[in-house]
Formats: sequence, structure tokens, C-alpha cells
Amino acid sequence: MDALDFTRRGSLALALGGAWAATARAADAPSPWDAVDAAARKTVADEASPGVSISVSRNGKLVYSKGFGSANLETGTPVAPTSLFKVGSITKQFTAAILMQLMEEGKLSVDDPLAKFYPSFPRANQITLRQMLSHTSGLGNYTNTETRKAFIDAARVDYDDDALYRLMLGTKPLYPHEPGTIWDYSNTAYVLLGMVAQKVGGEPYPVLYKRRLFDRAGLTDTAVDNAATVVPGRASGYTSHADGSPGFDNASFISMSIPGGAGFLRSTSIDLCRWHTALFGGKVVGAESLKLMTTPHRLKSGALPMQALPPGAKGAPKPIEYGFGLQSSTIEGRHALGHGGGINGFASMLQSFPADGITYAVLLNCEASAKLAPDSSALLAAVAKAAVATV
Repeated sequence: MDALDFTRRGSLALALGGAWAATARAADAPSPWDAVDAAARKTVADEASPGVSISVSRNGKLVYSKGFGSANLETGTPVAPTSLFKVGSITKQFTAAILMQLMEEGKLSVDDPLAKFYPSFPRANQITLRQMLSHTSGLGNYTNTETRKAFIDAARVDYDDDALYRLMLGTKPLYPHEPGTIWDYSNTAYVLLGMVAQKVGGEPYPVLYKRRLFDRAGLTDTAVDNAATVVPGRASGYTSHADGSPGFDNASFISMSIPGGAGFLRSTSIDLCRWHTALFGGKVVGAESLKLMTTPHRLKSGALPMQALPPGAKGAPKPIEYGFGLQSSTIEGRHALGHGGGINGFASMLQSFPADGITYAVLLNCEASAKLAPDSSALLAAVAKAAVATV
């Protein structure tokens, strides 16, 4: 795994957003929440993650909210639903929502070229905000470096926008693909989008996101993260030992200036449920903007992008149904919208079944890894099954 994964394809974020088969529950079967409890405890017992926070809401009311394991292994502090985790790429839908608000105010259009805001960026006149929001701009990832150590070293430094801009310009290749011809997950695109939002919005990130998003959605514990801030209830991030042996290491430090609008938020599982309730309930952006955010976007050819099959895989490739910071999928036979995140020390998932008013958030304080994957897959499946059982 790369030192930083805000998240890329194949990580916890989107790979676990696929479909799970529904299983009928007999009338005398145990509560589906028992299976969630068991899966969460197994995740901790297997040392796949030190801690887990899970919240599930329906129509804005919590139906399940628990913490398991440790928020900090050194102090023995337990995880609670109010524990604060870095949420990585879940940030992207927040950044997209600000741009939608600015569009509603007539301050930009999703079809504006990047050159309108950053004319010096290479080929900026050839890519649009729409393509950047939907990962079809052709831009690569400044987070992909030749070695893990190279990014760890770069991530320890605080950056202002100018310095981060210069860092991204050093990405090789800056454009792995021609704009509009392929879907390729790009952290570079979303960091630039965050810069556009800040420039057009006219406020620094912490103020901009709080005033436009957190306050509107009633989020009390979500913020643009800063390692220097003393945050009661902050969970510490960990990584499994590379050799698979028992135990954890503290995750590599990352300045939260470096992920920018692609991944710099911290939140709780409760607040994330509130966020989707507000977003899909029309409290954050208007109906047309929400439609743009949730509609799968297409390539220049008019076709939906297709997933590339791994070598040796059988079957036909499936379409990638990605809007603006939100991925469409089918889970438990229902249409779902969500996104996951991965960043140094943390992995996360936020999913909703909008037609049913159901949202669930699962936060872990360990990086996505081969060791974490089986337990996290089982945990997400259990949460999804229990959530739809409330309908």
C-alpha cells in the first residue's frame, strides 16, 4: 500500500462499495445487530484494527451507534461513536458540495476549464471542473511516488496552497491519460478543486467548510483537521506490521495540509450519518446540484467508463458509476450512494440507501491492508444487512 491512499481504486473506499447478496432472515433468528457486534469484535480480536466506530441512521435518527476496541493503544482509551477519526476521501463529496453551492451562486460552472482559476497549470484549458469532479480529467496522483519513503518524507511537511501546487506539478506523468477518455481516480484533481473552492469562496478552508457545510448540516464534530489542534476524543492511527506479525505500529505522520480538499477532514461516525441525511435531504445543495453529484458521469465518447479487469479475470467489465465524490453501487439489492477513505492510520466507509433513508458509517483506526481486508469486508456486509433489516 502506498504511504497515502485518500483513496485509490482497489482500496477499502470503493472496492468494498460493491454488492453483497441479501439473505432472508427467519423470524426466530438473532437480531442482525448481533452479527454487527460479532464482526466488529472479531475485527479487533484479529488485530485487523485497534478500534472500530459504527453508526447507522434511518430518516435522521440513530438506530445503532457503538464503538469497539481502542482509540489509543498507549492510553487504553476505548473507541466511542463520538471518537474522531481522519476520514480520507470521504472528504471529496464535501469539496464537491461546496463547488455546487458556488455554482448555484453563479460564481463558477462545472464546465469551466481549470484555466479560469489556475491558468499556469499545464493543459488547464483542456480539462473542466466536471471532469476533475468525476475523475475523468486524465490527471494522475501526486500521492504516487517512486518509493514509499519519498512520500512519507514529503508528507511530514506543512504546505500552503502555493507549495502544494508546486508539489503536484512535479507528478510524473502529470497526465497519464488524455482528458475525457478514461476514468482514473485522481487525488491531484480534488486537491486542485479544493483550491478552486477556497479561491472562489474567499475564505480559508476551516471557515469555508464549517460555514458552508458543517453548520448547514448540523455537524458538531467535523472539521478540517490539523495535527496541532488539541482535539478531545481524537483517535490515534495505526498500521499493521508489514510482515503480518501481531501488533501495530503508529502510522506515519502526515501533515493534514497535504491531502487538501481530497482528504483533510476528521469526523465521527455519528456526524457522517448526519451529513448524508442533510445532503440527501436537500439541506446542503439544491435538487439540480444533488442530481449532478449523484449521476454517473460519462466520457467524451458518451459512454460510461468501464472497470479494467485484473489479469486473468473472467467476465465482462462493469461500468464505473461515479458522480461527484459519490459512487453508485448495488448493496443488499438496493441502490446505494457512498464513498470510502484511506489515509495514514485510518480507513472508512460512508454509504446510504437514499430511497430508504438509511445511512451507515464505519470508521477504523488502521490503514487499509491485506490483513484488514477480510475482516472489514465481513464487517461492512454485516452492517449493510442489519441496516436494510430496519426497513
